Amino acid sequence: MIEFTFNPEFKSRDISSMNKRLLWNTIGTTSLFCIGIVTSLIQPSTATTINIVCKTNASTPTVIATSSEPDSKKDVTLLSFLPQYFSSQSAIQSCQNAAKRLQALYSRDDANYLTSDKLNAQPVICAVERRGIGCNHNSAQVLFTLEPTANPTQALYEMLGQDFKQPQPPNVRTVGRIYSDINPHRFHWWFF
Repeated sequence: MIEFTFNPEFKSRDISSMNKRLLWNTIGTTSLFCIGIVTSLIQPSTATTINIVCKTNASTPTVIATSSEPDSKKDVTLLSFLPQYFSSQSAIQSCQNAAKRLQALYSRDDANYLTSDKLNAQPVICAVERRGIGCNHNSAQVLFTLEPTANPTQALYEMLGQDFKQPQPPNVRTVGRIYSDINPHRFHWWFF
């Protein structure tokens, strides 16, 4: 059993002094907490922007990805539009269209995989959200069309930049479709 007794020497000014200390401790703690929150809100964003462009100053038009990070600015080749799959004019046009579509996907954070397929008997390369779906899926974004005689799986593998290729080329007789991961947040080959 707990027993409470009144101490007659305890004065009301002691209570007032304790309340003041409690008040100042609360104000100090709250101020430090608020300063921490405000500081974290006003710090510059660490989000990295990916810029996708088609470079046509070489003999082979190339889709290049560049990071907005000033410390690690590096160009990464995504796709090269090789002459065996395009005429010189269609290579430039396909490169520019693919860069524009990929930039839109990266801006929405929807760039995940590149794959190949045939749509209406025409070989195409597209961007898809996950493995296992083809270019005919409603979420797929067709990037460009190849010449009708091209094998789309082989063409995609040969056009990919080194950072995006699988270690071994696919066996075109047994592999119907490859998926190349282009999401910059999953792997170390990106610049951030």
